[in-house]
Amino acid sequence: MHLVLALSAILALSAAPAFAQDTSFAALQTAAAGGDARAQLELGDDYYTGRDVDQDYAQALSWYQKAADQGNADAEVALAMMYTRGAGVPQDDAQALAWDQKAAAQGNMGAQYDIGVAYDNGRGVTRDLTTAFGWYQKSAEQGFAAAQYNLGNMYETGEGAPQDYAQAMIWYQKAADQDYPAATFNIGIMYLQGEGVAVDNAKGVDLIAQSARAGFAFAEGKMATINYSGLAGQPVDKVKAYGWALLAADGGDPDASDLLDRMDANHELNDDQLKQASDFADTIAAAFQQ
Repeated sequence: MHLVLALSAILALSAAPAFAQDTSFAALQTAAAGGDARAQLELGDDYYTGRDVDQDYAQALSWYQKAADQGNADAEVALAMMYTRGAGVPQDDAQALAWDQKAAAQGNMGAQYDIGVAYDNGRGVTRDLTTAFGWYQKSAEQGFAAAQYNLGNMYETGEGAPQDYAQAMIWYQKAADQDYPAATFNIGIMYLQGEGVAVDNAKGVDLIAQSARAGFAFAEGKMATINYSGLAGQPVDKVKAYGWALLAADGGDPDASDLLDRMDANHELNDDQLKQASDFADTIAAAFQQ
């Protein structure tokens, strides 16, 4: 499963430490107007997210631009994100790539990841998986979890790199150690399928369940399938299957939606069981939202 997940800039928003002891919005504006690049970045974040002020993409763009003009790499990545999404500006993959390249030249791991995503998907450049792999590797070696995940995926699938399950497991584990649920899920699948490791159904299901309990929709969907059909040595449990499918469908998994439709059409659960399934899903959702 080769999933290229979220752009790094969103992860960088509000990550920078406060620019000064006085963190009021008025003080932030004063510092930003005085040329403090960190304050300009934070003010851009506020306008982009609507934190402490009405959301205003034009203002966000303006403050990010001011910080980027001073060479602030996080602001350069934020501008790239706005051009990628078309947030307050016309969508422009070439402009996004140009800003990410500026930040990557300063060693910014989020920008390196974004450039990898661009080459992986052919956004603003000709698709080139080998080049994408190189950029993911730069980012992954600095500890960026999404890049570690995508690097592991390339090793697992043999897309952009020679297939190497041992390397896939190493990089997935690095991402999983940072609580990256997609990586935990893929490690679980590798144990179920015996990819580079001995088949271990119990460990595989445990890891998939761990990912599912963290809110990863594909893991929730897999747990629904496992519980519905009694796969991997697990007992059939249609109540849990329905509950997991509710969560996965809410997260956008079309297979889970199909399972729900089929179970409903066949009247596989009675009203009490449907209530139990709903309660199960609510309990899981409440736990990972805390």
